[in-house]
Amino acid sequence: MAKNEKKSLGTEEQLRKLKKRFRAAVAALALFAAMTGFFIYLNYDYLAFKFFMAYNYIYTDALDKLFARELKRDVKGKYFSYFDDAVISVFTKSIRDINLDRYTYLYTPENYKKYLREEKEEAAKSEIKVLDDKTVYLRLTNFSKYTASFVKENLKLLGKYPCIIIDLRDNCGGDIDAMAEISDCFLPKESIIAVDKMRLFSRTYKAKKDRILAFERIFILQNKNTASSSENMIAALKDNLSNVTLIGEKTFGKGIGQYTLPLKRGFAVKATVLLWYTAKGVNIQGNGIEPDIRYTGDDVLEFALGRLADLL
Repeated sequence: MAKNEKKSLGTEEQLRKLKKRFRAAVAALALFAAMTGFFIYLNYDYLAFKFFMAYNYIYTDALDKLFARELKRDVKGKYFSYFDDAVISVFTKSIRDINLDRYTYLYTPENYKKYLREEKEEAAKSEIKVLDDKTVYLRLTNFSKYTASFVKENLKLLGKYPCIIIDLRDNCGGDIDAMAEISDCFLPKESIIAVDKMRLFSRTYKAKKDRILAFERIFILQNKNTASSSENMIAALKDNLSNVTLIGEKTFGKGIGQYTLPLKRGFAVKATVLLWYTAKGVNIQGNGIEPDIRYTGDDVLEFALGRLADLL
């Protein structure tokens, strides 16, 4: 083949590739435009209302008061920018009034930062103590990525002792994934930790690895403020193991779970999105978990240690 013919074929091949890329780009652009148009069509009423009120409502003093009440700030006339946040605040308030769901609300940026800070500070209060040559004490103050890291960092220490006392008193719960990760350490592989049932789908949490912490005896301390993910961990261990004893009071009874969705400008919305069920298929909402041994004294840790000594 002549040199000029090769050059001509190479040029034609490049043109074909360029045409193909151009058609693909046009198709992608058309799809994006169609999806944008469909989105606007689905949300037309809200978008029209947002624009109409934010830029046309004549009583701006009323708008200022509404935004200040709902968002705890002066939006300085930027009604359109903050309109969605105000609507979310009003909507979640109405949900709370109708359903008495105190867990669904809008975080202002200040409150969201405070929540994240307090979550970390609360996790830092978790502790491990060696009580005697056979017993180690693990106090978990919440369930978060910080708590999960704390437990993982101390697995070797915890595994040195045949008995453990897990203190979940006043632990109001927290992150479900962190709870599952911690519970996983105590359970045989494939054990069901929890089943979360949502509107669109369900999710089953199972132990992913072989049992890391195999104790002869597990005592769990609980009280009326032991709630949510704490109750889930109690149920996960109690349902799957035969060596777990619960001591204290009946737990709070929170069988629902929330998800926090970060928004623009530091806002976030938290909403109840699931019911969780124990490995045995029980939802404890409003019921709580009864202890095996009821004990309300301030010396419950000493009491539990004494009961352990009697069994060994």
